[in-house]
Amino acid sequence: MPNFSDLEFEKRYKQFLQVQHDWLTLITDNKFFSDTNAVGEECRPAGLLTDSSQYQHAQHLLAEWQSFADLAEEKRKERSIAITTNLYLPVPVLLINPAYVQIDRFRATATANHKREDILMRYEKQIGKLKKITHAFGAIMTLEDERKYFEAAPVATVFRARTSTYTDIQVSVRHTADQQEVDKFRYGAHGMLIIGDDLALGRNIKLNVSVSNTKSSLYDFIQPIPCSVLPSAQVYTLEDVELGKKMVSQRASVAYAVKQRRYQFDKRAKEKMARAKGPDEARAISQEIETGREVLELMDAHDFELLDRKLAAGDESQLTMLQIRERYGNESDRTGKNIRNMPEFLAKLIAKEEKKGN
Repeated sequence: MPNFSDLEFEKRYKQFLQVQHDWLTLITDNKFFSDTNAVGEECRPAGLLTDSSQYQHAQHLLAEWQSFADLAEEKRKERSIAITTNLYLPVPVLLINPAYVQIDRFRATATANHKREDILMRYEKQIGKLKKITHAFGAIMTLEDERKYFEAAPVATVFRARTSTYTDIQVSVRHTADQQEVDKFRYGAHGMLIIGDDLALGRNIKLNVSVSNTKSSLYDFIQPIPCSVLPSAQVYTLEDVELGKKMVSQRASVAYAVKQRRYQFDKRAKEKMARAKGPDEARAISQEIETGREVLELMDAHDFELLDRKLAAGDESQLTMLQIRERYGNESDRTGKNIRNMPEFLAKLIAKEEKKGN
């Protein structure tokens, strides 16, 4: 128990501990989701309460929690107090009768800049500690080899450290059925409780909590610098970060061109099907459309292959898809080439490239 100089505040603190216990018990008894922190511990629980007899109890607990948080923050302005803010902040979330709730979990990242001199000081301290340990020669040698890179960098060079070993949570809420824009927010370690008579997981409460790493990032295009003194982070030069931004921007522009091509294809396909005069013609058009989709896949793969060639060449210029084809595919304008003769056209291009490579 912390030492308090204010007896009245100590009394309120003891009452708050009971409120905190009762709140977490209420969530745990009705839990439908919780996150896991970097060390595998359960955190950020979410509960669903459909028993109307407990609604007032939940609201009372949250009001008491908020009251203590306000008091503690006022006391903190006057003087330091013997408890940390993470004991009571952020205040838990209580949602009452929402129309729709979605919880999204995603891979979160944090970045921080470190000056060359700060990193070198870390190496000096770590190597000094290891020199006091018997048989640490291998570890010392590794650190000394890594340090050479930072020693060779200009004075005051800034490096970017990126940590992505944790997840974050975002909640999207519609409070009424006719609400167009969703409200988005995050909740903290003390959890969230949703209460309502007509709520059910999978119907109007959705979970999207499978963390995926498929989203493209500028860091996918650049190599980190070995830096054991920042063990939980990957370290990059700011110049490489800027290069990564250009590369991810170029990939996004190619992806947009591919998406637009598919959109136009689908639009024309629907219009053509709508003009079919009978079942036989509809079947023939459908077969033609499926063949066209196969060609589209070949075209997409070919364009992304040309993009990979551009990136591998270290070309930092921002090019249109037409310019990429000209520079890295030796293609002239595709004017006159349609879906029907495109496979033959691509086959000739690929054969020409393979012949040139041999």
